[in-house]
Amino acid sequence: MARHTAERGAATPVTDTTPVTGVPQPGTRRAARLAESEQQASKASGVLGIPGVAVKALRGGVLGAVVLGTGAFTVSQVSAEPGVTDGADLAAVEAGTLALRDVDAASRSQLAGRQALEADGARSFTLVVDGETREITTTAATLGEALTEAGVVVGGDDVVTAGLNAAVPAGETVEVLRASSEHVTEETVEEHGVVEKEDDSLPEGERKVETEGVDGVTTETYRVVTAGGEEVSRELVATVVSSTKVDEVVLVGTKKAVEAAPAEQAAAPVASYSGDPRAIGRELAAARGWGADQFSCLDSLWTRESNWSVTADNPTSSAYGIPQALPGSKMASAGADWATNPATQITWGLNYIAGRYGTPCGAWGHSQSVGWY
Repeated sequence: MARHTAERGAATPVTDTTPVTGVPQPGTRRAARLAESEQQASKASGVLGIPGVAVKALRGGVLGAVVLGTGAFTVSQVSAEPGVTDGADLAAVEAGTLALRDVDAASRSQLAGRQALEADGARSFTLVVDGETREITTTAATLGEALTEAGVVVGGDDVVTAGLNAAVPAGETVEVLRASSEHVTEETVEEHGVVEKEDDSLPEGERKVETEGVDGVTTETYRVVTAGGEEVSRELVATVVSSTKVDEVVLVGTKKAVEAAPAEQAAAPVASYSGDPRAIGRELAAARGWGADQFSCLDSLWTRESNWSVTADNPTSSAYGIPQALPGSKMASAGADWATNPATQITWGLNYIAGRYGTPCGAWGHSQSVGWY
């Protein structure tokens, strides 16, 4: 019977018969993967501050939470499956899986943050400013500091419905009303008055304006600040006096009238006078006790009025004769020949002067003042 024997020098196949759960033979692929896995586990234990033995224990399942600021991450539980020996897979199982929270979770975090601030003494209020409504939560000591933290600048003329130096009004609504300003001009008129002064050179009852009246006018300019549609302040910035008030001054005459001599008494001597009217006037004035000074005033007066003409006639006023009687027929009280007799006219004129002004110089002074007597 033939025997089969292996040829000398032929290679015999080598098979790794080490069980999976046993210690791998050095130099095999399992040994290399295990060494890499232990190296990563060692790094993880150094970063997390967990002993290597504890890291190995995490292979059975890990659950933890890390909260950073307002973001949040969760470590998911992962069970190590038998037969997982890849180093990268093992490190992922040992360190856990990090995932961002969704939008609802973020909102819950913000609410939790506000509740935490309020528990720490913070206060919340509603702010209405620049057409927007905002909810503010703050630990500021005053409302002014809270508005500064919120980035709200309050102008010098703006109106805030709560005191800036007061504590934050928790649970209330605070409104910031933006202010605007404009310049407004107003005019004030002060009416002038009337002052009366007695004047004994004017006939009793006669009135004459000595000084014209002027109303006082003052213009004032204000800076007006409004907020929320209402005026909140008014500041006077300029005053201009356009005209100063001046009262009107009126002279009131107090001079008493002198009764004229009866016509028949004055008419008697008329027939005895003839000749130049100026010479007749000098004689009749002297008969009344008026000297050369009074006649000088009489001469000036009647020279201006008629130039001593018996027939002088003023077509505008109908005044007539030497004394310019108005109307001329008044002289009939001195004589029926008043239209042609100089003595009659002079007699009537001297009676009028004596009764109205006292003397020829009194009549001349009035004529120089107002242009008539």
